[in-house]
Amino acid sequence: MKARSFKKFFVSIALSAILTFSSTAAVFAATAQLSLAEQSANSIQEDTDTPSVDDSDAQAAAASYLTSGSGIQQVAASVNSITVQWSSVSNADKYAVSISNFNSSSYRFLGYVGNTRNKVTINKLKAGTAYNIKLTALNSSGTAISSRTAGCTTLYTSVNIKSSYAAGNGYTFNMATVNPSNSISGYKVIYQSYASKKAVTKYFNTRYSFTLPMSGTAFYQVKIYPYIILNNKRYVSSSATTRYVATGVTLQKAGNTSTSMSVKWNRISGATNYTVYIKYPGNSSFKKVNTTTSNSFTLTGMKKNFKYGIKIIANKKVKNKTWHSYAKVYNMSLV
Repeated sequence: MKARSFKKFFVSIALSAILTFSSTAAVFAATAQLSLAEQSANSIQEDTDTPSVDDSDAQAAAASYLTSGSGIQQVAASVNSITVQWSSVSNADKYAVSISNFNSSSYRFLGYVGNTRNKVTINKLKAGTAYNIKLTALNSSGTAISSRTAGCTTLYTSVNIKSSYAAGNGYTFNMATVNPSNSISGYKVIYQSYASKKAVTKYFNTRYSFTLPMSGTAFYQVKIYPYIILNNKRYVSSSATTRYVATGVTLQKAGNTSTSMSVKWNRISGATNYTVYIKYPGNSSFKKVNTTTSNSFTLTGMKKNFKYGIKIIANKKVKNKTWHSYAKVYNMSLV
């Protein structure tokens, strides 16, 4: 079949597939569309010498894992598409492409690909979602002569941060797990200090945790992009999860009287203001006592021989949201 005729035939099949599956939203994206694009235009493809992903975490109890059959694999991804490639099958006249949700045995037919091609892109899928792609080789009589499947995933548009905290001269982010466990290979992180205003880019080939080196004198804007490594290339999401963090202020005693104590702290670049919290003797929790743009505060009405818990939190307002620095707790008393 001539190339132009094949293209018209394929477009017809693809459009037919869309109409056929318009009522199958419960199974997969209703607008899933097969195309012969060589690569998704929305993905960021980067050559990398990163070693293979450590798969040991997939051994965790109940962990799901993307796998590929012999001779078929996912080779590209974007937030709404996946690309699979396969080795040719002898005597194959065409290939039938079907899709299902991950770990589901209910497949839906998308279309045919001629035997001159060995790569296909499926578009209009949901972001951050895993699928099974089944490729069935058919001979000229339309009889199936082989069938292969590959676990595939689209890119995530955002990530979930399970916890984050300051530790030493760094800030650690613990990421929530995803399912399947290898649908994210790692994270591209761009972070920028409000003191130096210089953006730094780091790649972390780990799924669950990473630490950024940070100075204790500034807020940082942190942008986290999930990526997946396919065929030794990174495919990075075009969307970032953004956080504003600071490691916390350093508090110092600045003098006292018989009933009061003054404290001061280093200013944090980018901070809007500072909130002072006190834990009074006999209390189990901190009480907010002041919010100030100053970098000093005097606590009055104190008693000797009692310890007071003090923490200063730097705040940064971005649009309608206020971000807070990590809180360091200091215990002080009159002497």
